[in-house]
Amino acid sequence: MQPGSHKRRIPLKKLSRIVQELVLIEGACSAGIVTTQTLEGGPPSSDLTYVLPGAKSAIAFAVALDPKTIPPYLMKRDRLSYEQGYMRVSALASGIAFHLSNYLNQKGYPSVPVADNCVYRLESSGGPYDYVPDIAHRYLAVRSGVGHMGLSGNIITKEQGAAIILAATVTTAELVPTDPLPLEENYCDSCRLCMASCVSGFMHQKEKTNISLGDYEVEYSKRRHYGRCDCVCSGYTGLHSSGKWSTWSPGRYKIPERDDDINAQQARMIDRHAQWPESPGGRYFFFTDDKLRISCGNCQLVCCPDKNERKARYRMLTESGVAVQNQDGTIEAVSPKAAEKILNNMRSDQRMLYENPE
Repeated sequence: MQPGSHKRRIPLKKLSRIVQELVLIEGACSAGIVTTQTLEGGPPSSDLTYVLPGAKSAIAFAVALDPKTIPPYLMKRDRLSYEQGYMRVSALASGIAFHLSNYLNQKGYPSVPVADNCVYRLESSGGPYDYVPDIAHRYLAVRSGVGHMGLSGNIITKEQGAAIILAATVTTAELVPTDPLPLEENYCDSCRLCMASCVSGFMHQKEKTNISLGDYEVEYSKRRHYGRCDCVCSGYTGLHSSGKWSTWSPGRYKIPERDDDINAQQARMIDRHAQWPESPGGRYFFFTDDKLRISCGNCQLVCCPDKNERKARYRMLTESGVAVQNQDGTIEAVSPKAAEKILNNMRSDQRMLYENPE
Protein backbone atom coordinates (compact mmCIF):
# COMPACT_ATOMS: atom_id res chain seq x y z
CA MET A 1 0.00 0.00 0.00
CA GLN A 2 1.45 3.36 -1.01
CA PRO A 3 1.76 6.13 1.60
CA GLY A 4 -1.20 8.50 1.30
CA SER A 5 -3.52 5.87 -0.16
CA HIS A 6 -7.15 6.70 0.50
CA LYS A 7 -7.55 3.16 1.84
CA ARG A 8 -5.14 3.84 4.66
CA ARG A 9 -7.24 4.13 7.82
CA ILE A 10 -6.36 4.95 11.40
CA PRO A 11 -8.30 3.79 14.48
CA LEU A 12 -11.55 5.72 14.76
CA LYS A 13 -10.83 6.63 18.36
CA LYS A 14 -7.63 8.33 17.27
CA LEU A 15 -9.35 9.94 14.27
CA SER A 16 -12.02 11.30 16.62
CA ARG A 17 -9.34 13.01 18.68
CA ILE A 18 -7.54 14.35 15.61
CA VAL A 19 -10.59 15.95 13.98
CA GLN A 20 -11.41 17.86 17.16
CA GLU A 21 -7.82 18.98 17.51
CA LEU A 22 -7.74 19.98 13.84
CA VAL A 23 -10.60 22.48 14.18
CA LEU A 24 -9.14 23.89 17.41
CA ILE A 25 -5.77 24.40 15.71
CA GLU A 26 -7.48 26.24 12.85
CA GLY A 27 -9.31 28.69 15.11
CA ALA A 28 -12.25 27.07 16.89
CA CYS A 29 -12.68 27.65 20.62
CA SER A 30 -14.70 24.49 21.33
CA ALA A 31 -15.44 21.24 19.50
CA GLY A 32 -17.36 18.01 19.90
CA ILE A 33 -18.76 15.02 18.03
CA VAL A 34 -22.32 13.81 17.50
CA THR A 35 -23.57 10.67 15.80
CA THR A 36 -26.86 9.68 14.25
CA GLN A 37 -27.51 7.72 17.44
CA THR A 38 -26.88 10.63 19.82
CA LEU A 39 -29.16 12.83 17.69
CA GLU A 40 -31.88 10.20 17.35
CA GLY A 41 -35.41 11.54 17.84
CA GLY A 42 -34.36 15.13 17.22
CA PRO A 43 -36.02 17.67 14.89
CA PRO A 44 -35.65 17.26 11.10
CA SER A 45 -32.86 19.85 11.07
CA SER A 46 -30.74 17.50 13.22
CA ASP A 47 -30.83 14.78 10.53
CA LEU A 48 -27.25 14.45 9.28
CA THR A 49 -28.27 12.33 6.30
CA TYR A 50 -30.08 15.32 4.79
CA VAL A 51 -26.74 16.77 3.70
CA LEU A 52 -24.93 13.45 3.28
CA PRO A 53 -26.67 10.12 2.64
CA GLY A 54 -24.96 7.48 4.74
CA ALA A 55 -23.71 10.02 7.28
CA LYS A 56 -22.70 8.52 10.60
CA SER A 57 -21.38 11.47 12.60
CA ALA A 58 -20.51 15.15 12.61
CA ILE A 59 -17.87 17.37 14.15
CA ALA A 60 -19.50 20.47 15.63
CA PHE A 61 -17.48 23.49 16.69
CA ALA A 62 -17.65 27.14 17.72
CA VAL A 63 -15.48 30.10 16.73
CA ALA A 64 -15.40 33.12 19.06
CA LEU A 65 -16.32 36.64 18.02
CA ASP A 66 -13.91 39.41 19.03
CA PRO A 67 -15.11 40.62 22.46
CA LYS A 68 -13.40 44.01 22.02
CA THR A 69 -15.86 45.00 19.30
CA ILE A 70 -18.97 44.24 21.36
CA PRO A 71 -19.19 47.22 23.79
CA PRO A 72 -18.63 49.90 21.06
CA TYR A 73 -21.26 48.15 18.95
CA LEU A 74 -23.83 48.01 21.75
CA MET A 75 -23.17 51.65 22.64
CA LYS A 76 -23.62 52.63 18.97
CA ARG A 77 -20.16 54.09 18.69
CA ASP A 78 -18.74 51.67 16.12
CA ARG A 79 -20.88 49.35 14.03
CA LEU A 80 -18.46 48.67 11.20
CA SER A 81 -15.70 47.06 13.29
CA TYR A 82 -18.14 44.53 14.70
CA GLU A 83 -19.66 43.78 11.31
CA GLN A 84 -16.27 43.29 9.66
CA GLY A 85 -15.13 41.05 12.51
CA TYR A 86 -18.33 39.05 12.34
CA MET A 87 -17.91 38.44 8.62
CA ARG A 88 -14.31 37.31 9.11
CA VAL A 89 -15.30 34.85 11.84
CA SER A 90 -18.22 33.62 9.73
CA ALA A 91 -15.88 32.94 6.81
CA LEU A 92 -13.36 31.30 9.15
CA ALA A 93 -15.97 28.94 10.62
CA SER A 94 -17.22 27.85 7.20
CA GLY A 95 -13.61 27.57 6.00
CA ILE A 96 -12.65 25.30 8.89
CA ALA A 97 -15.61 23.04 8.06
CA PHE A 98 -14.42 22.94 4.45
CA HIS A 99 -10.83 22.11 5.43
CA LEU A 100 -11.97 19.34 7.74
CA SER A 101 -14.21 17.81 5.08
CA ASN A 102 -11.27 17.81 2.67
CA TYR A 103 -9.10 16.10 5.28
CA LEU A 104 -11.68 13.36 5.85
CA ASN A 105 -12.38 12.92 2.15
CA GLN A 106 -8.67 12.36 1.55
CA LYS A 107 -8.73 9.80 4.34
CA GLY A 108 -11.42 7.89 2.44
CA TYR A 109 -14.46 9.04 4.44
CA PRO A 110 -16.99 10.94 2.30
CA SER A 111 -17.68 14.20 4.15
CA VAL A 112 -19.36 17.57 3.55
CA PRO A 113 -18.92 20.95 5.21
CA VAL A 114 -21.98 22.67 6.66
CA ALA A 115 -21.68 26.44 6.35
CA ASP A 116 -22.17 28.58 9.43
CA ASN A 117 -25.43 30.18 8.24
CA CYS A 118 -27.76 31.18 5.41
CA VAL A 119 -28.24 27.72 3.84
CA TYR A 120 -31.87 26.62 3.90
CA ARG A 121 -33.90 23.64 2.74
CA LEU A 122 -35.31 24.25 -0.73
CA GLU A 123 -38.11 21.70 -0.57
CA SER A 124 -39.95 23.53 2.23
CA SER A 125 -43.33 24.95 1.15
CA GLY A 126 -41.87 28.46 1.02
CA GLY A 127 -38.48 27.31 -0.22
CA PRO A 128 -35.51 28.98 1.46
CA TYR A 129 -37.80 31.78 2.67
CA ASP A 130 -39.12 29.45 5.37
CA TYR A 131 -35.62 29.61 6.89
CA VAL A 132 -35.46 25.89 7.65
CA PRO A 133 -31.71 25.21 7.93
CA ASP A 134 -29.99 22.32 6.21
CA ILE A 135 -28.54 21.41 9.62
CA ALA A 136 -29.28 23.30 12.85
CA HIS A 137 -25.83 23.77 14.35
CA ARG A 138 -27.14 24.46 17.84
CA TYR A 139 -28.57 20.95 18.18
CA LEU A 140 -25.23 19.43 17.23
CA ALA A 141 -23.38 21.84 19.49
CA VAL A 142 -25.45 21.25 22.62
CA ARG A 143 -25.51 17.47 22.21
CA SER A 144 -21.76 17.22 21.63
CA GLY A 145 -20.70 19.45 24.51
CA VAL A 146 -19.60 22.48 22.51
CA GLY A 147 -21.80 24.59 24.76
CA HIS A 148 -25.05 24.76 26.71
CA MET A 149 -28.44 25.85 25.44
CA GLY A 150 -29.46 29.24 26.78
CA LEU A 151 -33.00 30.45 27.40
CA SER A 152 -32.76 32.40 24.13
CA GLY A 153 -32.07 29.24 22.13
CA ASN A 154 -28.52 30.46 21.52
CA ILE A 155 -25.59 28.20 22.36
CA ILE A 156 -23.52 29.62 25.21
CA THR A 157 -20.03 28.71 26.36
CA LYS A 158 -18.48 29.35 29.76
CA GLU A 159 -15.77 31.60 28.31
CA GLN A 160 -17.35 33.39 25.34
CA GLY A 161 -21.02 33.33 26.30
CA ALA A 162 -23.23 33.48 23.22
CA ALA A 163 -20.72 35.53 21.21
CA ILE A 164 -19.75 32.63 18.96
CA ILE A 165 -20.41 31.33 15.46
CA LEU A 166 -21.14 27.64 14.90
CA ALA A 167 -20.33 25.34 11.99
CA ALA A 168 -19.90 21.62 11.39
CA THR A 169 -18.60 18.89 9.12
CA VAL A 170 -20.74 15.81 8.47
CA THR A 171 -19.01 12.55 7.64
CA THR A 172 -19.53 8.85 6.99
CA ALA A 173 -16.78 8.06 9.49
CA GLU A 174 -18.14 6.38 12.61
CA LEU A 175 -16.52 8.74 15.06
CA VAL A 176 -16.72 8.44 18.83
CA PRO A 177 -19.34 10.87 20.24
CA THR A 178 -18.54 13.32 23.00
CA ASP A 179 -20.80 13.95 25.99
CA PRO A 180 -22.98 17.01 26.60
CA LEU A 181 -21.72 19.45 29.21
CA PRO A 182 -23.01 18.93 32.76
CA LEU A 183 -26.27 20.84 33.26
CA GLU A 184 -25.04 22.28 36.56
CA GLU A 185 -22.29 24.13 34.67
CA ASN A 186 -24.79 26.07 32.54
CA TYR A 187 -24.49 29.73 33.58
CA CYS A 188 -27.90 30.63 32.11
CA ASP A 189 -30.02 31.69 35.09
CA SER A 190 -33.04 32.80 33.04
CA CYS A 191 -32.23 36.46 33.73
CA ARG A 192 -34.28 37.24 30.57
CA LEU A 193 -31.94 40.01 29.44
CA CYS A 194 -31.83 38.24 26.08
CA MET A 195 -35.58 38.80 25.79
CA ALA A 196 -35.33 42.38 27.04
CA SER A 197 -32.69 43.06 24.38
CA CYS A 198 -34.94 41.84 21.57
CA VAL A 199 -36.97 44.55 19.83
CA SER A 200 -38.94 42.03 17.79
CA GLY A 201 -40.48 39.90 20.55
CA PHE A 202 -39.15 36.82 18.80
CA MET A 203 -38.80 34.78 21.99
CA HIS A 204 -42.04 33.75 23.68
CA GLN A 205 -42.22 35.16 27.18
CA LYS A 206 -43.79 32.05 28.71
CA GLU A 207 -43.85 29.05 26.40
CA LYS A 208 -40.88 26.73 25.94
CA THR A 209 -39.71 24.32 23.26
CA ASN A 210 -38.61 20.88 24.44
CA ILE A 211 -36.74 18.45 22.24
CA SER A 212 -34.96 15.13 22.68
CA LEU A 213 -31.56 14.42 21.17
CA GLY A 214 -30.95 10.76 21.86
CA ASP A 215 -31.23 10.46 25.63
CA TYR A 216 -30.58 14.17 26.18
CA GLU A 217 -33.38 16.70 26.81
CA VAL A 218 -33.10 20.33 25.69
CA GLU A 219 -35.35 23.27 26.61
CA TYR A 220 -35.38 26.88 25.44
CA SER A 221 -37.89 29.67 24.83
CA LYS A 222 -40.35 29.04 22.03
CA ARG A 223 -39.66 31.04 18.89
CA ARG A 224 -42.48 33.11 17.47
CA HIS A 225 -42.86 33.95 13.76
CA TYR A 226 -39.36 34.03 12.22
CA GLY A 227 -40.32 37.15 10.29
CA ARG A 228 -40.17 39.06 13.58
CA CYS A 229 -36.47 38.39 13.94
CA ASP A 230 -35.86 38.91 10.23
CA CYS A 231 -37.46 42.38 10.23
CA VAL A 232 -35.05 43.51 12.93
CA CYS A 233 -31.87 41.54 12.23
CA SER A 234 -32.03 42.45 8.54
CA GLY A 235 -32.03 46.09 9.60
CA TYR A 236 -35.47 47.11 8.32
CA THR A 237 -36.65 48.32 11.72
CA GLY A 238 -35.22 48.58 15.22
CA LEU A 239 -36.96 51.05 17.53
CA HIS A 240 -37.86 49.59 20.91
CA SER A 241 -41.50 49.94 21.96
CA SER A 242 -40.43 52.36 24.71
CA GLY A 243 -39.05 54.73 22.07
CA LYS A 244 -35.96 55.23 24.26
CA TRP A 245 -33.48 53.09 22.37
CA SER A 246 -33.06 51.15 19.15
CA THR A 247 -30.82 48.78 17.29
CA TRP A 248 -28.48 50.22 14.67
CA SER A 249 -31.44 50.46 12.27
CA PRO A 250 -33.01 53.90 11.72
CA GLY A 251 -36.25 52.16 10.73
CA ARG A 252 -39.26 52.76 12.98
CA TYR A 253 -41.79 50.42 11.45
CA LYS A 254 -44.05 48.50 13.78
CA ILE A 255 -44.04 44.72 13.74
CA PRO A 256 -47.67 43.53 13.73
CA GLU A 257 -49.00 41.72 16.74
CA ARG A 258 -50.70 39.12 14.56
CA ASP A 259 -48.33 36.67 12.89
CA ASP A 260 -50.59 36.55 9.84
CA ASP A 261 -49.89 40.23 9.17
CA ILE A 262 -46.10 40.04 9.37
CA ASN A 263 -45.27 38.94 5.82
CA ALA A 264 -47.21 41.79 4.18
CA GLN A 265 -45.69 44.36 6.54
CA GLN A 266 -42.22 42.96 5.98
CA ALA A 267 -42.66 43.28 2.21
CA ARG A 268 -43.45 46.98 2.67
CA MET A 269 -40.42 47.39 4.92
CA ILE A 270 -38.15 45.80 2.32
CA ASP A 271 -39.48 48.13 -0.37
CA ARG A 272 -38.88 51.23 1.77
CA HIS A 273 -35.49 50.01 2.97
CA ALA A 274 -34.30 49.71 -0.64
CA GLN A 275 -34.84 53.47 -0.98
CA TRP A 276 -32.65 54.48 1.97
CA PRO A 277 -29.33 56.17 1.18
CA GLU A 278 -26.55 53.59 1.08
CA SER A 279 -24.60 53.44 4.32
CA PRO A 280 -21.09 52.06 4.91
CA GLY A 281 -20.52 48.31 5.11
CA GLY A 282 -23.05 45.61 4.48
CA ARG A 283 -23.11 42.34 2.60
CA TYR A 284 -25.37 40.39 0.27
CA PHE A 285 -27.90 37.67 1.09
CA PHE A 286 -29.84 35.40 -1.25
CA PHE A 287 -33.23 36.96 -0.45
CA THR A 288 -32.42 40.51 -1.54
CA ASP A 289 -30.35 42.25 -4.19
CA ASP A 290 -29.63 45.12 -1.81
CA LYS A 291 -26.88 44.94 0.78
CA LEU A 292 -27.94 44.44 4.37
CA ARG A 293 -26.01 45.67 7.38
CA ILE A 294 -25.64 43.96 10.72
CA SER A 295 -27.75 46.04 13.08
CA CYS A 296 -28.89 43.72 15.88
CA GLY A 297 -27.81 40.36 17.32
CA ASN A 298 -28.33 41.91 20.75
CA CYS A 299 -29.64 38.72 22.40
CA GLN A 300 -26.35 37.07 21.46
CA LEU A 301 -24.07 39.93 22.47
CA VAL A 302 -25.65 40.88 25.79
CA CYS A 303 -25.43 37.28 27.04
CA CYS A 304 -22.09 36.58 28.72
CA PRO A 305 -21.01 34.41 31.68
CA ASP A 306 -20.40 37.23 34.16
CA LYS A 307 -23.77 38.50 35.37
CA ASN A 308 -22.46 41.97 36.21
CA GLU A 309 -20.99 42.31 32.74
CA ARG A 310 -24.29 41.04 31.31
CA LYS A 311 -26.16 43.81 33.10
CA ALA A 312 -23.56 46.34 32.00
CA ARG A 313 -23.94 45.31 28.37
CA TYR A 314 -27.70 45.63 28.63
CA ARG A 315 -27.27 49.16 29.99
CA MET A 316 -24.89 49.96 27.14
CA LEU A 317 -27.63 48.99 24.72
CA THR A 318 -30.57 50.66 26.41
CA GLU A 319 -28.67 53.88 27.11
CA SER A 320 -27.22 54.13 23.59
CA GLY A 321 -30.02 56.27 22.15
CA VAL A 322 -31.83 55.77 18.88
CA ALA A 323 -30.42 55.46 15.39
CA VAL A 324 -31.09 58.03 12.66
CA GLN A 325 -29.76 58.14 9.12
CA ASN A 326 -28.16 61.21 7.62
CA GLN A 327 -28.58 62.23 4.00
CA ASP A 328 -25.11 60.92 3.18
CA GLY A 329 -26.18 57.47 4.38
CA THR A 330 -24.25 57.46 7.64
CA ILE A 331 -26.08 56.30 10.76
CA GLU A 332 -25.63 57.84 14.18
CA ALA A 333 -27.19 57.53 17.60
CA VAL A 334 -28.96 60.51 19.15
CA SER A 335 -31.38 61.06 22.01
CA PRO A 336 -35.06 60.26 21.42
CA LYS A 337 -35.89 63.98 21.45
CA ALA A 338 -33.16 64.79 18.96
CA ALA A 339 -34.34 61.96 16.73
CA GLU A 340 -37.89 63.30 16.76
CA LYS A 341 -36.62 66.74 15.77
CA ILE A 342 -34.64 65.24 12.88
CA LEU A 343 -37.69 63.31 11.69
CA ASN A 344 -39.92 66.40 11.95
CA ASN A 345 -37.48 68.31 9.76
CA MET A 346 -37.57 65.66 7.03
CA ARG A 347 -39.71 66.02 3.95
CA SER A 348 -42.78 63.82 4.20
CA ASP A 349 -41.58 61.57 1.37
CA GLN A 350 -38.29 61.05 3.21
CA ARG A 351 -39.88 60.39 6.57
CA MET A 352 -42.23 57.77 5.15
CA LEU A 353 -39.18 55.68 4.26
CA TYR A 354 -38.49 55.11 7.96
CA GLU A 355 -41.85 55.11 9.70
CA ASN A 356 -44.93 52.92 9.77
CA PRO A 357 -45.69 51.96 6.17
CA GLU A 358 -49.43 51.53 5.77
